[in-house]
Amino acid sequence: MKSQLLLEVFIAGVLLLGFSLISEGATVYVANQGIDKVQVVDTEAKKVVKEIEVTKTPHNVLFSPDKKWAFVASVGSGDVTILDVEKGEIAAKVPTDKRAHGVALSPDGKELYSINVGADNVSVVNLVVVPKVVTNIGVGKAPAVAVFSKDGKKLYVSNGGDNTISVIDTKKRQVVKTISLPKGKAEKHEHTVGAMGIERSPDGKQIYISNGFANSISIIDVAKDRVVKTLQTGKEAHGLVVSPDGKFVYVTNRLDHNVSVIDTKERKVVHTIPVAQRPDIIDISPDGKTAFATSREDKVLVVIDLVNHKQLDSIPLAGDPHGVAFLK
Repeated sequence: MKSQLLLEVFIAGVLLLGFSLISEGATVYVANQGIDKVQVVDTEAKKVVKEIEVTKTPHNVLFSPDKKWAFVASVGSGDVTILDVEKGEIAAKVPTDKRAHGVALSPDGKELYSINVGADNVSVVNLVVVPKVVTNIGVGKAPAVAVFSKDGKKLYVSNGGDNTISVIDTKKRQVVKTISLPKGKAEKHEHTVGAMGIERSPDGKQIYISNGFANSISIIDVAKDRVVKTLQTGKEAHGLVVSPDGKFVYVTNRLDHNVSVIDTKERKVVHTIPVAQRPDIIDISPDGKTAFATSREDKVLVVIDLVNHKQLDSIPLAGDPHGVAFLK
């Protein structure tokens, strides 16, 4: 009887531990450029529960910090769609420039930058009163995405076409520095060879950027705006996200079909997680236990256990899923 009781307690403990280590069911938005819609995915139900039609070829999606608004960059129509999250409908459409690829929201929430891969510039959208473009700022070749410094004084833009980062002074609205990055050799169908995913550390001291076909990431010292370290990852390092506590960076390697886990203190790859074919964009839950990545090859959303370093689920999406953002 005693041994049976101990066994039951042990099993209960294992089950409790297992469930506590993994985030509960989440709601995730996916920009699906194959069907011109944003898909709302319930990861507990393991299915798409809503689809919101937007403009042509939605590429990336970003939430406001309060989760009331979602901003969708569309490469096909060259604009940004603003979604009212509670209503699940379009609140505004803002024409930007050719092939709007990504978006970045200023820390004060007053300005949105559209990164336009086809125009080699970024559009500054004033969000106060009526959203509209107030100016365009030229950057490097084929800009992809961007991230603000913690104080909002600088914007770092990844330029996949010339392997650089354009550093923009947001008050002067001009590029004040260009940071060179490692160059890779692209496949024939790719128009970008280098800089791609870019994120800031929670303390604001570092910028992490994936280097595409250079198969690496670089770490930028924000105080000096220079590369302090480059680490090899897998083949075609693409999407990138930093854990909420800043201890890890997760990078999708499209040609290796896996995710590299980088220890930011040790500055080295400590785990490699096999996932679906050609993982693309990746986001993370606020507790840092679960990641969500799109696979354009398999047309699925991959759910990744970051505690045990393994793929948990593969949720069917269809179309051509690309950008992903965690809602709740």
